[in-house]
Amino acid sequence: MKKLPVNKDAYSESSKKSVGFEFLDDYYEDKKYRCKKCYKQDVFTAEEQKNTFEVKKAYMWQQRFLCNVCYQEMVKIKKEMSEIEAGYIKDKETVICDKELLKRWLFLLKEYPKYWQRENAAQIAFVLKAINNA
Repeated sequence: MKKLPVNKDAYSESSKKSVGFEFLDDYYEDKKYRCKKCYKQDVFTAEEQKNTFEVKKAYMWQQRFLCNVCYQEMVKIKKEMSEIEAGYIKDKETVICDKELLKRWLFLLKEYPKYWQRENAAQIAFVLKAINNA
């Protein structure tokens, strides 16, 4: 098991103010966990932890709950949803009239919560209504 030293000075300000900050270990160690989507065993490596907390400045109590494969799938879904939403904001009429695009959007909206993300019930209802009216 690999160990890397913790640089507490590199943590985010919110982490530094957090209860328990002063009790952080001196080293990162690989942490095993099970993916909440596919249930595959995975490892949050010491290197990934150091990068997450010291470089990306993620909050210190953030934990991994998706394996890398499921995480990448979730990121792709989120990106595609954002692109469709941006297209809708830019040209509502075109998106509202494109039944196949609306069906894809609905699929993505329903798939996203399977990755332990919050469901957007209002947006799902909106897209369903648009499909029925298209």
